[in-house]
Amino acid sequence: MLITADWAVPVSSAPIRDGAVVLRNGLIEAVGPADGLAKKYAGVPRHDHPGCIIMPGLVNAHTHLALTCLKGLLPPQPFAEWIRRVPQAMLALNRDDLASSTALGAANCIQAGVTVVGDIAHGPESAAIAADAGLGGQFYWEVLGIPAKQIDDYLDAIEFPAGRSGFTRRLNCGISPHAPYTSGPELIRAARALAAERRMGFAVHLAESVAETQLLHDGSGPLADLAKRLADGFEPPCKTPVAYMEMLGVLEGAVAVHCTQVLPVDIPVLARRVRGVVLCPRSNAHLNNGVAPAEKLGKGGVPLGLGTDSLASNETLDLFEEARALAEIAPGLGAERLVRMMTDEGAQILGLGDVFGSLARGLQADIAIFRIPHSKDPYEGLLQHAGRRSLEAVLSAGLWRILHGQPTFPVSFADRGSQLASMKAALALDDSHTASAQPTAPLRA
Repeated sequence: MLITADWAVPVSSAPIRDGAVVLRNGLIEAVGPADGLAKKYAGVPRHDHPGCIIMPGLVNAHTHLALTCLKGLLPPQPFAEWIRRVPQAMLALNRDDLASSTALGAANCIQAGVTVVGDIAHGPESAAIAADAGLGGQFYWEVLGIPAKQIDDYLDAIEFPAGRSGFTRRLNCGISPHAPYTSGPELIRAARALAAERRMGFAVHLAESVAETQLLHDGSGPLADLAKRLADGFEPPCKTPVAYMEMLGVLEGAVAVHCTQVLPVDIPVLARRVRGVVLCPRSNAHLNNGVAPAEKLGKGGVPLGLGTDSLASNETLDLFEEARALAEIAPGLGAERLVRMMTDEGAQILGLGDVFGSLARGLQADIAIFRIPHSKDPYEGLLQHAGRRSLEAVLSAGLWRILHGQPTFPVSFADRGSQLASMKAALALDDSHTASAQPTAPLRA
């Protein structure tokens, strides 16, 4: 298959005016000028997209697809209140509800040009459903709220894959001990050791809020009771969240999510240790968690990815909307860096840079095509105009998922199921009997 457009943006190399991509057997075979590839591959089925830009499928490096059904149920509010209310809603849902919610989230991603996610999972459903929708990525099984000695039984209960059985070329499995205030120090260490032993990805929500910083500084603040209930063995270390994780010895190769509350002294530590930092600016704004020092992180040598987080704290899963929000608060990053964060840099952070993230021979045939007004700089054109509304087409694993702006798969079933789940969650949130509920583990029925 030969696909042409006004521009091809491989990301791993310079943009190509009047460019094209050749796909074969679910992989990228060639990228270059359309005229030359048309001659070389004469007779190959051809799809022309004038007025468009071809780029790699987007990498949404931090999602919670299972929370899609919570859209609109949790208005902007202090983080400590929000984190208390999310489990109230989730514990009202069964596995079918979570499956429908995940399916709708996966569809929303595809409809925004995303073909790769870094998803927080509560069981095998997330990866299976995402794969059916055409998504690849890294799926981090979440652990929290238990003593370290219970981690094996806990992971068995949520069907964590044994060894490397959860790996395919498109799908990898990992582990996430959520955050310092819901997982005690020994649980965090045990999760990191398990990820290292099985050569799996490791991610943690880190330095997300002022409340977290306050808790780690002196044990006070609105997260203190939560930590007492869930973070077995936690004692305030009188350190920043980043320094605390460094003290525990768990930062090497980790994916750190959010990092709004990092200090200048933390940045060299992150640059030395982590695989990357994933920024979620709209979620942080929704919860009044502050603004990550994105430009300082980037200049300090920290690899950066971009994520939407969940619809429990965001309005859409449109990654280009996230990029525009970040551009407003960190204009020094520039359009090209922002596009890289959504493609090859994000894929590298997830440990999938040899599979996704650029238009290069041998990588997965995942591409997104956006209708973009004529632009001399395709990176600027994408940043200004790309998104769900301008999406022309998406292929993943070499199959059309979106064509002429419309899904090639049914969305209505997942939509109906997610609506029912949303109604259950709303009732749980309104129920006065759940007002004192606190997060427990696992966070699924």
